[in-house]
Amino acid sequence: MHDNTPPATAAPQPTVPRAAFTDDDVVTALNQAADDILDAVDAGDEGLRDALNLMVNATIAYLRGDARDLREAVEHSYGEDHETVLGWVEQVAR
Repeated sequence: MHDNTPPATAAPQPTVPRAAFTDDDVVTALNQAADDILDAVDAGDEGLRDALNLMVNATIAYLRGDARDLREAVEHSYGEDHETVLGWVEQVAR
């Protein structure tokens, strides 16, 4: 005789509600994190500062749907062209 009863499954786990953040919350947190890192290492006004600011700006542009890639994020966030902005960042990449 075969038992056609489906195997017992684990009881569903309660879900933890996800926190909701506004755009302003995310922007503020990203900028504070970047500033805290820059202050912690006594970063100058160029190089590392440019790299972290680009990361913050690109993240915000991606989350808001203003950019699909880094080139679009630069175009949306800066008054300079893509190559110029990457030139600022390349100082720390070497």
